[in-house]
Amino acid sequence: MTRLQDWMDKEGEIILRDIGIQKGQQILDFGCGTGVYTVLASMIVGSSGKIYALDSDKEGLLGDLISKIKKEKIKNIEIIKTSGEIEFPLSDESMDVVLMYDVLHLLDDDERNKLFKEASRVLRKEGFVSYHATHRGGSEHFKLEDIHNKMKTNGLYLNTEFKRPMFHWAWIEDSLIFNYSKESI
Repeated sequence: MTRLQDWMDKEGEIILRDIGIQKGQQILDFGCGTGVYTVLASMIVGSSGKIYALDSDKEGLLGDLISKIKKEKIKNIEIIKTSGEIEFPLSDESMDVVLMYDVLHLLDDDERNKLFKEASRVLRKEGFVSYHATHRGGSEHFKLEDIHNKMKTNGLYLNTEFKRPMFHWAWIEDSLIFNYSKESI
């Protein structure tokens, strides 16, 4: 068994529950890739919840997720394939959670601002954005303070910070996860 499979089987679901994923929620997984977090979240939200897995599929990663959905007969995941634009085909205040896991480093400053604005638009008043902070301080040239400030500018306020082992590409590493709500706590 690989470390990733071991993490998915034993830790991943527990960590997502700790972060705030619950049965019955409507969740947008922005930049879902192969769907590691999408599938785990779908198990938690159950048949009364739904996961919207959004990605551009420029690298063909959605094919892996589609295969998993078919193989495991998962009914509560809807794939939203985009051409890379930062617009969500979702109603205002329709999501309980927006996941931004290992994706912000792929966006430029303007795209991140659009993402935060769209996340705030689709997020319910009592919902939250969960950000898995990867690739900080590298060639992407953004700092956590900048992310926190830009979230706040878009009506999203930092309320919880976690340090947990999280999936990052093909490995598991200790990571920071930040949850932002629409109201300052």
